[in-house]
Amino acid sequence: MGFNPHFCYMQNKAIRLAFFTALAVSLYVVENFIPKPLPFMKLGLANVIVLILLWRREFAAAAVVAIAKIFIGGLFSGTLVSPTSLLALSGTLLSFTVMLLLICSKLNFSIVGISIAGAVFHNLGQLAMVRLLLITQDAVFKITPYLILLGIATGVVTGYIAYLLHAKLHFGKL
Repeated sequence: MGFNPHFCYMQNKAIRLAFFTALAVSLYVVENFIPKPLPFMKLGLANVIVLILLWRREFAAAAVVAIAKIFIGGLFSGTLVSPTSLLALSGTLLSFTVMLLLICSKLNFSIVGISIAGAVFHNLGQLAMVRLLLITQDAVFKITPYLILLGIATGVVTGYIAYLLHAKLHFGKL
């Protein structure tokens, strides 16, 4: 039984993915305890990890972390079987898709620009799900401009944090 470098690489890859997932879940859970000015307002600190992985073109790892933070974070925060998790999932799937498309495009957005787009579309995905399942009247769309502004603000903050972390820390490839 000799040394198997492929096994070590795969083991290291799994450990790093587990680390990033645990970090994102921790941020997701901790953020639930931060007082919010509005019930639906959340900065989205866990998305910093997803954004960095996307920016590094580690798309599969970013997808795992994005989905795991919702399910594991929902389990730990007690929101897994509530509308909160469904709204988080709908927003995450839409924002992830938009960020992935922008990163793969030739448009050369900055990491902050990608973050802004992700935050705005996260809010819009949640709003669409609210309209579909909870409030079946079109009047719910009256808050769209506010959600776009909120997405821009939170996207700038999370994007800038991701920019700083990506520039300062060495993240080896998963």
